[in-house]
Amino acid sequence: MTKRGWPDPAPVLGKVRLEVGGMLDDGKSIKNFSAGSRIGASLFIAADERAAVDRLTLAGKGVWGNHVRYELRDLLDLADPEEEADLEGLAADDGWLWVLGSHARTRPKPEKAEGECIDLDLLANLNDTRPRCLLARLPLVADGEALAPAKVDGARRAGLLKQTNHGNCLAKALRKDPLIGPFTKIPAKEGGLDIEGIAVCGSRVALGLRGPVISTHAMLLELDIEAKSSGRLKLAGSPAKRLLAMEGLGIRDLKRCGDDLLILAGPTTGLSGPCALYRWRGWANEPAQDLTKVRLHRPERLLEIPFGRGSDHPEGLALWAEEDGTARQILVIYDSPSKDRLDKKRSAIEADLFALPA
Repeated sequence: MTKRGWPDPAPVLGKVRLEVGGMLDDGKSIKNFSAGSRIGASLFIAADERAAVDRLTLAGKGVWGNHVRYELRDLLDLADPEEEADLEGLAADDGWLWVLGSHARTRPKPEKAEGECIDLDLLANLNDTRPRCLLARLPLVADGEALAPAKVDGARRAGLLKQTNHGNCLAKALRKDPLIGPFTKIPAKEGGLDIEGIAVCGSRVALGLRGPVISTHAMLLELDIEAKSSGRLKLAGSPAKRLLAMEGLGIRDLKRCGDDLLILAGPTTGLSGPCALYRWRGWANEPAQDLTKVRLHRPERLLEIPFGRGSDHPEGLALWAEEDGTARQILVIYDSPSKDRLDKKRSAIEADLFALPA
């Protein structure tokens, strides 16, 4: 136990080097990876300042490279194909790769203003959320020993919740929600709506909220998603809400592990603060029962994730399986990585492996 009252961080079992290729990277992606998902020989990662998914495959001991980038505008009918989607979640289920945007509002950053001052009218202008209102799935097809997202695979077609003038049907439902609605008008970094993390179990889709945190409790949304023959996704019914007791932390990522749900928890804003991995045992067998009542859940706190001051913010998870296919480790990807994690010449970043308690 540390002097500040928090348990000591879990030991790092090993490092995994992620190389995204100098010619394909502008130097931003390696500092902004926010989501990951490993499916056998393929590791998919996404950066929050792009609208693309990157694939890596094993390139040596502890090194994943052979980088390929898949632009979402080539796979999906995006309303704003040239805008960043603020990708915050990736999930694999039954041959599909699910992709999630933050659905968050943003404000111009004062530190990026010219000179020492920023115009108050500019500061008050909140950016359009539509490019970030993204919930989609892509069929995965064989690409040698790896997998690749595709637009069409036989009867399977890539699709998304249709993007409208004001976001999508999920954004509309949340704006009308009596509990979440007020937070949809607030920028994510100021306590507003910020969706980070997705887990999928058939037609059941769980979305983790970094914010808002409701009376110190994190919130998980559960959706029932239907797909049309065209591939377009449809929201069946209203989102269900679950409250999670996690000591005031918000949700930074989700991963389904068998019937369990792993939850990466951290600060709701850009602060450097405690981060931990939680486990909701048996989540897959415990669907939401009532849309008008919110049940409080208490997931098990598994381990503490180390973090830095102004750097090394735990942001994304990927299950790390042994040769027998059993996931006994978890890969943690860091946003705002410290200098000792970066290799700018090779456009590479190091992620950490931790043991998953039995």
